[in-house]
Amino acid sequence: MSLKNLESKRKMINVTDYKIPSFMRQISIIAILFIVVIGMKYSSEILGPVLLSIFISIIIYPFLMWLKKKGLSYNQSVILTLAAIFALGVGIIWFLAVSLAQLIKELPNLTINSGGILAQYGNEIIKFLATHIPISDITGLVGLGIFMLFAIIFLVYELPQIKVRLVKGFGEDSSVLSRIMDLVDANIHYFIIRAKVNFLYGLGVSAILFVFDINFAVLWGLLTFALGFIPYLGIIIAAIPPVLVAWAKYGIWGAVVMGLFFIIINTVAESYIFPKLTGKGLQMSVFVVFVSLFVWGWIIGPTGFLIGVPLTLVVIKYLENFDETRWLALLMISEGDEEEKQEKDK
Repeated sequence: MSLKNLESKRKMINVTDYKIPSFMRQISIIAILFIVVIGMKYSSEILGPVLLSIFISIIIYPFLMWLKKKGLSYNQSVILTLAAIFALGVGIIWFLAVSLAQLIKELPNLTINSGGILAQYGNEIIKFLATHIPISDITGLVGLGIFMLFAIIFLVYELPQIKVRLVKGFGEDSSVLSRIMDLVDANIHYFIIRAKVNFLYGLGVSAILFVFDINFAVLWGLLTFALGFIPYLGIIIAAIPPVLVAWAKYGIWGAVVMGLFFIIINTVAESYIFPKLTGKGLQMSVFVVFVSLFVWGWIIGPTGFLIGVPLTLVVIKYLENFDETRWLALLMISEGDEEEKQEKDK
């Protein structure tokens, strides 16, 4: 073999043996995340509703499987599930459109007549709400609701086939597929329990508002159910309209009583009911949960506040897959979850 051939072979060996430095891999992974975030930011108008539709579809999928276990055929289960989604979706869209239209008519006439600087601030909030809920936005909300309704219907229909395709693509024993399914199961578990707790929220709020004869009690209950998916802040935001209405109708003490009611129900649900149903709290530190809401809200708009927690869980799972970024994932999870994970590894 000539000296030239030996030299070229040596260069080939050196190239194949070359390893990317650890810090370069860290930079590459973080750069990929940064590029993904930029892309999500610029496509937020369509990405937000699509992601929310995907998460809702994943939640509904266990209902389809439950019908199948009850003895119905797969086709019957699909048809019944899709019919239920369509009926419920149309009902919610119709209710929101009618209620918001009535609310817009009544908001200009809603004023707090008691004197004082607090009443002035309350009236300013009411005026702000009245001027920022135009009819055009309601029309857009109805259109968005119709888009999401059909997106959810098509996704629920496609989910079983998607699962089969993933198994064919990755292999039945693939570790990647296993991690994907674990992540899906974790999100299903979180959303189903969150929905149960929020249902109790909304039901309790509507019942109390009926007792106090507060207008739009069902609407405020539905708002409480939806905003309950925003940890720590959702119920506070949902409490603002009923408190203002109670203030205008019963004075400052009516607003205080209504505010105390929301504080009590939020404390009981978040400190007792939710942890008891899940067996643990969120899989993230309180600081990470709080910051993630605003980060995802900035990236994909209002939808980010609703699904910020599961999206952050996806990011944590992604970071856990690489030795160079696993330390970032450990910083984002709570101590209890870290200890539990270490016990499983043992």
